[in-house]
Order: sequence, then structure tokens, then C-alpha cells
Amino acid sequence: MSIRMIAGSEVAELLPMDRAIELTREGFRALAEGRTEMPVRQKVEMADGDMLLKPCCLPGRGMTVKLVTTCAGNPDKGLPLVQGIVLVFDDVTGTPRAVIDAGQLTSIRTGAGGGLAADLLACPDSCAVALIGAGVQARQQLLAAMTVRNIKYVTVFDPSDEAVEILKSEFGAMPDPPVITRTRQSDEGVADADIVITATTSPVPTFHGSVLRPGTHVNAIGAYRPDRRELDEDTMRRSYVVVDGMAAAGREAGEVLIPGITPDAELGELVTGAKSGRTSQDEITVFKSVGMAIQDAVSACYVLEEAERLNVGREVTLADVPVGPCLSNGLEFEAYMPEI
Repeated sequence: MSIRMIAGSEVAELLPMDRAIELTREGFRALAEGRTEMPVRQKVEMADGDMLLKPCCLPGRGMTVKLVTTCAGNPDKGLPLVQGIVLVFDDVTGTPRAVIDAGQLTSIRTGAGGGLAADLLACPDSCAVALIGAGVQARQQLLAAMTVRNIKYVTVFDPSDEAVEILKSEFGAMPDPPVITRTRQSDEGVADADIVITATTSPVPTFHGSVLRPGTHVNAIGAYRPDRRELDEDTMRRSYVVVDGMAAAGREAGEVLIPGITPDAELGELVTGAKSGRTSQDEITVFKSVGMAIQDAVSACYVLEEAERLNVGREVTLADVPVGPCLSNGLEFEAYMPEI
């Protein structure tokens, strides 16, 4: 039996953001229409973090399991914050088919979720982004926003000089790059933004909801625990709130649980048209994500299909599968206590 090993650099080549957004759209449609099998994800607490197990089956495409660990102290040890693998199986025979780096896959598919939400909820003429956080995931979220909207101006709030400089370098090298400005207070950028993106590990709100102007869309990506939140109660109560999944948000989203609110819709309901999104130019909208296994499944199955078509990756017998190449470089959410 052979299995294909696909590295993070290969995932990045095989899964461009525009394609990832469309795959995410297809995945949430399938989820809303009941065409997937997606058990509740399992979490195991560790001394310095947790391990998540996320299975999903897409009939006719494949079956996947993502295993990732998040350890808060890893960066201080020179290790990735997030490490993991995605396993792909044949959904009929159960035969293992691939081991894929989870770091790059998670980074891109999470960005694509924010891009899909912005496409469905942000005003069509949105051109200014306030980015809170400047790590790897923040950069993917900005790339996704630029994929669905004509973004011309970006403000960045992050205490890390290095992270901000990396972001400026990456996006400054693009054709027709946006104007990127660093702010020293998160509220400064938010007050002038059409789209606000929070991609941090902050346990407390990253800006004051009172500064949001009418018509703003917010993507909150970083927090996935019931006792943590990137958005304050003011933001949530002022907004039309969309989540990736009601059950998951009801267990894990501090933005929902701490103020005790009920989200207005799931992302899949907007994709299918079962519910409408934005109802006016002045409405404030929020997409709160905790991450869904369907996002990993559609992305991983596509990456495997492309890898097989282009003969990318390395085929090995199951007995020869090494552990080392499977370890991801992880996501680099910047952890900080914001000045609010």
C-alpha cells in the first residue's frame, strides 16, 4: 500500500486563495444541505495547550481527519505554535491515501473562510481594511479579503515590529499593492475601516465596538475557547452575527458565550440562500469563526487530487512513512494583551 506525502510548500502551490475560497463555498453548501458526515471535534487538554481531532467525510471525494496540537510555549522553545497533519482516506474502502502538512492547509483554508464571509457580507465597495494581528494567519486573511474586494488601504495593529515588517514586505511586493500603515492603537484603524479582521490569540477584546462605523464588516478568526474573545459585547450586540456552525460556536466562541447572544445565521445558510446576509449599506456584520472540519476536508481532498494529477509529493509504502516531514510550521497568531 502506498501513501502520498505532501509538504507545506507543496500545499501552498496547489491551493491558491481564489480556489480555496470557492472550495470553502462548496464545502459550506454541502454542510448546509446535509451532504457531509462531520462529528463534533474532540479536544484533549495538554499541560501547555490542547490537541484537536477533526474528522469529516465527503461522499464521493474522500474522508479526512486533522490532528493538530496548539502549545502556547512552543515559540519560546523555537517550535511552531501549531503542529499537525491531515490524513486522507478513500471514503468507500477506508484505504489511507495521503498525509498532508496541516500548517499550510489550515492557514490557507482559514483565510478562505474569512474571504468567503467577506464576499457574502462586506459592502461591495469596501476598500479599507483594519488588520489586528500581523502573523501568518492575519496575512492569509488580508490576502483573502483582497481576493474578493478591491482593497486599497490597510492599517495594521500589532506589537511585533518584525511581524509588521514581514507583512509590509510581502504585500508591498504585489502588483498594485495597497497602502499599508501601522497604527499604535487598534481603535485608530477600526474607526476608518470597511472591513475589520482580528487574527490574534488575545484572550480579551482587541478594540472597542463603539468605534465601528455603520456598514463595517468584521471577521473574528483567532479565538476558539469559551473564555476568550477578540470582540466585545458592544460589537456583538450592534451586529448581524454569522458563525461557521451554531453548535460549535455555542461550545467554543467566547464572543457568543460571554455576552450570551444567539447568532443570526450560519455561513452555509448564506451560501444556500436559506438566510440573507447584509440587509442594508449601514448594517454592521460579524463573521465569528472557530473552524470547521469541512474546511479541512474540501481543501485536503482537492490538494490530493491536484497532487496526483501533477505528480506532486512523494509516494511511500505505509511502513516507510516518516514522522518528521509531516510536522507543520504552524500558524503564527501573535499573542498580546492589547491596549484598550
